[in-house]
Amino acid sequence: MKDIYLDWAATTPLDSDIMRSALEFSLRAYGNPSSKHWLGKEARQALEESRARVMHSIGITKGNFVFTSSGTEADHIPIFAILERLRRASSAGKPIHAIISSIEHSAIEEQIRVLERLGLQVSRIDPDSKGHLEAEHVASKIRNETVIICIMNVNNETGAIQDIKAISESIREVVQLKRMKKPWLHVDAVQALGKLSIRDLENYADSFAVSAHKIRGPKGTGGLWFARPPEIFIRGGGQESGLKPGTENLFGAFAFSLAAEKAALSMPANQEKALILEERIIDGISSIPNALIIPERIPKDNGFVPSIISMAFPGLGGETMVRALSDCHIAVSTGSACMSNIHHAERRVLKAMQVPEDIAFSSIRVSTGPLTTLQDIDSFLEQVEVLYRKLKT
Repeated sequence: MKDIYLDWAATTPLDSDIMRSALEFSLRAYGNPSSKHWLGKEARQALEESRARVMHSIGITKGNFVFTSSGTEADHIPIFAILERLRRASSAGKPIHAIISSIEHSAIEEQIRVLERLGLQVSRIDPDSKGHLEAEHVASKIRNETVIICIMNVNNETGAIQDIKAISESIREVVQLKRMKKPWLHVDAVQALGKLSIRDLENYADSFAVSAHKIRGPKGTGGLWFARPPEIFIRGGGQESGLKPGTENLFGAFAFSLAAEKAALSMPANQEKALILEERIIDGISSIPNALIIPERIPKDNGFVPSIISMAFPGLGGETMVRALSDCHIAVSTGSACMSNIHHAERRVLKAMQVPEDIAFSSIRVSTGPLTTLQDIDSFLEQVEVLYRKLKT
């Protein structure tokens, strides 16, 4: 029985050529990049070359990029930067305020919840029924006390793309009109990297997060771009501009840079293939009685990345379908792998989109990648229809 992997949004299969090159490189360049001897200098040079390669592959021409241990850590750094301001505001009896979308990844949502318990005031913005945020709605929530706004670029459950340019421009208009200090705009671009161009984020965001394992690089390596340094909260040896203390992961940085370079070069072909797979999935699911795509969308809808599709099978729990497909060696998910152990986060994104509870309960996510074939999709569609007919109540 052939394994069919349709959970690329959770993580991607490692690129064996990249991993082999990175391992061989690391065996040679084992010095600490902070050491002053020749081995340290060679490691430092390799680290900076890796940084430059990532920036060039993304299309970044300004600002700074630091390597982190994950996309989650990259999301946390700008949030942690407000902790000192929260302390000062609390001591003075003054509030500080944050704005996030209600469909953010748990890396944002869960950390913001912690700060809420420490006194941070938070406004959550719900999307429309398609999962898209209205730029004016986001900007309308800005107050004098607002210090940070967090908006994800591509939703990891539905594939909905947010218009960061429009959101950024609305924010600027409001702060100029009201003569307020502009809040920090952080963008979680983890699911966007490799799926669409994110080079323009440097013109609209103050920071954005990315992760290597979403583009066939290693887990445990991410990155944060920022236009200007955020306030440092976690301190140590001063590595990575002081924002990510600890000896640098040269293996991860080097592998990330190779993966980013390959992803950039192959993105046009991958996008074209993803559109073909998307059409086959949407047409196939739409032909199954009672099954539906959520939110409803048509192939080549530019409001979504084609490689992430949520669907529902009313009358059958999503987790039941996931387990049944797994028994057939077909890997899908019910949503974000990072939220599987967080009870209150279950179906949070679909709930924010006003998806009925029974439909959300029956939902699964299918995500494709460069190695996915039309035969994989046909096998999935055939099996999912059989299982739905057999198992639904």
